[in-house]
Amino acid sequence: MKADWSEPASQREIRAAALLVLTMLCYAGNHVIGRAVHGELPPVGLSFWRWVVGALILLPFAAPGLRAALPRYRQRWRSFALLGCLVTGSTTLVLVGLNFTSATNTSLINAVQPTLTALLCWLFLRERLHTVQWLGIALAFGGVAQMIVRGQWQLLASLTFSSGDLIVLLAMLGFATYAINIRRIPRDLKGPQSLFVIILFGLVPLLPFYALEGAVYRPVPFSAQTVVAVIALALLVSVLGMLMWTRGNQLIGPNRAAVYMNLLPLFGAMLAVFFLGENIAFYHVVGGVMIVGGMWLVLRFGGALPQTLPRT
Repeated sequence: MKADWSEPASQREIRAAALLVLTMLCYAGNHVIGRAVHGELPPVGLSFWRWVVGALILLPFAAPGLRAALPRYRQRWRSFALLGCLVTGSTTLVLVGLNFTSATNTSLINAVQPTLTALLCWLFLRERLHTVQWLGIALAFGGVAQMIVRGQWQLLASLTFSSGDLIVLLAMLGFATYAINIRRIPRDLKGPQSLFVIILFGLVPLLPFYALEGAVYRPVPFSAQTVVAVIALALLVSVLGMLMWTRGNQLIGPNRAAVYMNLLPLFGAMLAVFFLGENIAFYHVVGGVMIVGGMWLVLRFGGALPQTLPRT
């Protein structure tokens, strides 16, 4: 069913919140899986195959309307190519960066994405944040840091940064750029139809890097662990996560949507408790309150959404 873009702003806000919260839950599962297998699977190969499998999962849902959508694909092929390169390139850079930096640094840099998105929205879309919203972003970032350093803020002084951190930061810039360009997707296309083509365009530049990694570094090993990891990442991130993230951004805009990224460490801690038997500590509670409080400031003082969304 096509989206009803005359839907009242309040209903769009609620729908977007539900979609983006579920997206962050999927992404948190992605981080757990990615950390578990990044030592066994080469990063580019893992990224390549998860996007290939994601495209195969989407194919049955996208195929019935592909022929009718061909004129729109031809008309907007540059937009689809840009989005494809951004999303596959950024996810690959994160996996590469994890081989050269720590999970702590990666999580901290990931929390910078809302700020990068806000800056890009200001530069290219002329969207400005109120002072209270900037305070909300800072508070949410502080909540993320509180959880990462486990309430021991002195640990921040001992952090060291490397080339891997620059790779992850570049990935965050890519994700932010993707978010502000989601508006280029024609809204008369269904989600699977647009995402399927975005993935295909993204796989084209990724293919030579995958081949080079296999020839120079090491190929992707074929094993039960590889198959399970690839399918799980494809389903959670490449399909479900990307569909919900794209729709959430369309409904409320990249500035509001980006602040939900701060839920990642909170959901990551919850999954660790559920699956790994870890305990909830006081710093988790404090960090969670700071994150939710910061998100509330950004969303509450962001101004009213337009009553209808323009078609593209």
